[in-house]
Amino acid sequence: MTGVSNLLNIGNNAVRANQVAINTTGNNIANSNTAGYVRQSVRFQESTPFDYRPGQIGTGAYAQEIYRNFDRYLENNYLSQNGLFNMWSEESVIMQTVQSTFNEANTDGIHDQLSSFLQAWTKLSTNPGSTAVREDIISKTQNLTMLYQNANKALADTKREMNEYINLAISDVNEIIDKLADVNQEIAKSYNPPSNNCNSLLDKRDALVRELSTLVDVSVQDKGPRDFKVYLKEGMPLLENQTKYHLSNQGPFYENDCKNFTGELHFEGSSAYEYTMEFVSPTEFKVSIDGGKSWVTDSKGNNVFTVPPVGEKLDIAELKISFSGDGLKEGDTPYFDIGDKFYIVPKDSVFWHEPTRDPINVSKNLDMESLGGKLGAYCEVRDKRISKYEAQLDALAESLIWEVNRIHSQGTGLDGFNHILGTTKIERPDLALGSDWQTYAFHDRLTEGNLNLHFYNDKTGEPLLSGSLNFNPAGNPPENFDPNKHSLQDVAAAINRSFVDDNGRQLVTATIEGGMLQLTAAEDVEFKMGSDTTGLWAALGINTFFGGDSASTIHINPNLVDNPEYINSASIDGQTEGNIGDGTIAQQIGKLAEAPIKITTVWETREESLLSYYAAIVGNIGSDTRNANFNADYYQTLANEAETQAQSVAGVNLDEELTLLIRYQHSYTAAAKLISTADQMFETLLGLKQ
Repeated sequence: MTGVSNLLNIGNNAVRANQVAINTTGNNIANSNTAGYVRQSVRFQESTPFDYRPGQIGTGAYAQEIYRNFDRYLENNYLSQNGLFNMWSEESVIMQTVQSTFNEANTDGIHDQLSSFLQAWTKLSTNPGSTAVREDIISKTQNLTMLYQNANKALADTKREMNEYINLAISDVNEIIDKLADVNQEIAKSYNPPSNNCNSLLDKRDALVRELSTLVDVSVQDKGPRDFKVYLKEGMPLLENQTKYHLSNQGPFYENDCKNFTGELHFEGSSAYEYTMEFVSPTEFKVSIDGGKSWVTDSKGNNVFTVPPVGEKLDIAELKISFSGDGLKEGDTPYFDIGDKFYIVPKDSVFWHEPTRDPINVSKNLDMESLGGKLGAYCEVRDKRISKYEAQLDALAESLIWEVNRIHSQGTGLDGFNHILGTTKIERPDLALGSDWQTYAFHDRLTEGNLNLHFYNDKTGEPLLSGSLNFNPAGNPPENFDPNKHSLQDVAAAINRSFVDDNGRQLVTATIEGGMLQLTAAEDVEFKMGSDTTGLWAALGINTFFGGDSASTIHINPNLVDNPEYINSASIDGQTEGNIGDGTIAQQIGKLAEAPIKITTVWETREESLLSYYAAIVGNIGSDTRNANFNADYYQTLANEAETQAQSVAGVNLDEELTLLIRYQHSYTAAAKLISTADQMFETLLGLKQ
């Protein structure tokens, strides 16, 4: 069609096209502050011309489609940086809270209290007869144990919060995935370019992905509105078009990778580490917490453990291991093939679920950045930070308890004993006290040797008898204590036969009450503890200063609070005397401030002083906090730069939109003028006919 009618059509299409452009520009301006909105533009398309003499005649233009100004590459870069920023930012906030618990700069913390506690013992060594100094030791001990318990509780509370946050984050991830699947379904139904590009739905989808990236590190594969997939960084899909995959938080479990063993492995306890058990013989295995790169050792340095018989439990680091199975009765030893393995995960873990296969543990041997986002931070803080500090604090408390008790149990205070009850309960009094199957604290610290008792007249203080325990039932030759041979029952029997005076009177009676060793002196007799090269008195809780075996359970022996005179300062000399001026025991305890002590965690054994070790814990927490703060600032900068780049394409620039509005307005006015001109031309033609 040529002539005036074509001109009228050109003007009409131009008016409509520019009206669409003005509406789109107005929509951009209205949504300039709308989160997740992507700037829209109109694509103008030239109408098909037609051939005519003297050449092709144009037919104008029309608005072909309204499209989004969106760059997937820039958006994916932002998603990656946003995941890292949220991960480090969340860890930074949590670590600052943890650091405040161990703030030694502004508060009288564990380091100062531990130092004061040990200094009080040094003071007692110079004034061993003082009741006032003993009461000061009690006060300082109560302060110290309270700080240990408070620090442990703060860490436990933080770990519990992390578990709650992990559950909430997983719930949020699953909810977002459900919403994304619904949006994908709507897009699949509605997408019909160019009349419906589903721009609002695409905005909604990308906004949901951004929200998802704050929780976990994700990558997006976008091959068009109907082919859109979201993956975890490790490669597991969370969304494939309309198919969705969920995460869950599941409790402790183990995996059996044995050729023939069909029984069950049982474990008690929890740990941030994942244990690999690998059998090196039918009844022996090694344990690794780093996938086989290194092997866990016991207190004696051995890295090969023996399979416990059915009904027994074996202490391995933070766990107690046992076995059962069909055809195995109590006392039977299970047998394995060389190379058999168990994988133990004694903690909650994040699992990815796919309908046709078993769930996959996506937090296994977690590297925080492999999960990313806030969820990665929560898992990292719980499993790598808090659990490490807890283990170190427990190791410090355990070493303090053992070293003080080992020394204190060999000394004497202002009074002797007529009666004493151990504080350690032995579940198996018939089993060798150093057996791997014993489960009480410190059983692995016992050594072969001898231990002494000294007896006195309760009224005059006159020495009656001194000697060592003889574990030979026949009497001669005397036999020392062997932790791998002698049980609590054997200890009681040895005490009962070892201390008989010339008149045949048994000076002390040993009994077992509720699994605890009890010593009762004969009438008008008192006893004092002597040297002990075995650690037995300390392990059984006889004449000890501390109770408990960890930061959460450490406490002063209640008997000492009520009877400060039993706080020991002296040792019994060769003349069976514990002199009032003797401060040997107190001096030895005071020297623990600088003495190198063996302190063991599941991943290392170190020898350094108690104060130095605690200072290292505080230093590690400070270093971890500074690292989190630095990375939070660093990745915030990268995320902001990535957002700026993405918004340079997708964001609404009001100055630019106003310029476009004027441009489209002028085009609209010109198109209207074109229609008016065509109308006048029609009028002219009609006038010629008249």
